[in-house]
Amino acid sequence: MGLSREELATKLELSSPVRVRVWETGLERPRPRFVPRLAVALGVNPLYLLDVDPDDPPLAALRLAAGLATNEVTGPGLSVMTYVRLEDGRPGADPSAKVIAAISQALGVDISRVKAAVRRSRSDHAAIAAYQG
Repeated sequence: MGLSREELATKLELSSPVRVRVWETGLERPRPRFVPRLAVALGVNPLYLLDVDPDDPPLAALRLAAGLATNEVTGPGLSVMTYVRLEDGRPGADPSAKVIAAISQALGVDISRVKAAVRRSRSDHAAIAAYQG
C-alpha cells in the first residue's frame, strides 16, 4: 500500500514499527483487535488479511474480522464454550436460533452469514479429521 512500517505503526497507534515487522515476517499474528484497524489502514477487507474466501469464511475469520478474541464472543444464551465449540467446527447438534442470533449480534454480521460460517467451520474440521485419520 506504499506505507512504511513507521507510517503503519503510527496509523495503528503502535509504540514501535517492530510489531509491524514481526507481523510481516510471520513470527506473530496481529491480536484480534488489530485486524479491523489494520484492514482500514491498508484499505482492504479484513477477510483479505486472513487469507480466507470472503464469500465463505469460517466462523473464526468472522470473529477476527470483527476484532474480537474468543472470550469476547458472548451474549444472552451464548457461553464462550458454546461459541468455541462452534468455531472449532466440532460435530454436534445444530445451534439454536438463539445462539445463532447472539453470535450474529456479537460479530455484527447477519444470521445467514453466521449459519454459513458454522457450516464451513464444521466442514473444515471434518476434512482435517479425515486427513489425520
